[in-house]
Amino acid sequence: MIKEYERELSEADKKVLRKEIEVTQSFFPKTKKSVLIKIFILIGFVVAIYTFPSLWLIIPLSIVSFFMVWILISEVKDLIYLPGFLKEKEAIIETGITLVREINIDRYIKIKSYNDEGDHYIIECEGKLIMIGGQEFDGVRKLTNKIEYIDLLDSSQTRYYNTRVVKHGKKLQPYYVFTGKLPEDLMNSQFWDNLTEQEPFDGKLEDLDQYMKK
Repeated sequence: MIKEYERELSEADKKVLRKEIEVTQSFFPKTKKSVLIKIFILIGFVVAIYTFPSLWLIIPLSIVSFFMVWILISEVKDLIYLPGFLKEKEAIIETGITLVREINIDRYIKIKSYNDEGDHYIIECEGKLIMIGGQEFDGVRKLTNKIEYIDLLDSSQTRYYNTRVVKHGKKLQPYYVFTGKLPEDLMNSQFWDNLTEQEPFDGKLEDLDQYMKK
C-alpha cells in the first residue's frame, strides 16, 4: 500500500527547483523598486508633517506610515535573506536527496476541506485503509491509482526545499465525497480514531456506508 524510499534528484525534481529559483529571482527588481518608492513616500510624509504640523495630517499619515513600515521591513528581510536561501537551493540541485512516499490506491473517499486543512482522502488498497491529505495536497482534486508524495531535502536531510504530490497511472473516481461538516457519529467512532492515526489498518470503504447521506 505504502512504500517509502530515498533517491537522488531526478531531472523533474531539478526542473521544479530551477523554476522556483527563476520565479523568486524575478521578484528582486520589483521588490527593490517597491522598497525605494516606500522610502521616498515615508520621507515625503516626514517633510509634510514637519511643514504642516496639524493633527488632521499627522494622524492619517502616521497610520499609513505604520503599515508601510511593516511591509517595508518584510521586503527588506526578503532582500537580505533570500539570496542566501537561493544559493542553498541551487546547491540542492546537485547534492540534495529526494524522499518519496509512494501510495498505491484501489479506491478512495474524498473529504472536502476537512477541519480547514484542505481536502483529505481515505485510501483503500489491498484490504487496508489509511487517511492522507492536507495542505500539501492543495490543487489535487482527484486521485490516480498511484501517487507520490515527494520531499526535496539537503544531503543532511535537515531542511526541506520543496514538497509536492505527483500522480501516476489511471484516474480514479471517488467512491463517495463528504462535504460540509462530518457526521458526529463518525467523528466519535473508533473507526475515525484509526484514520487519524494515519497508519494503515484493516478495512474497506464500505465500512463508511453507514455515515453517508443516502
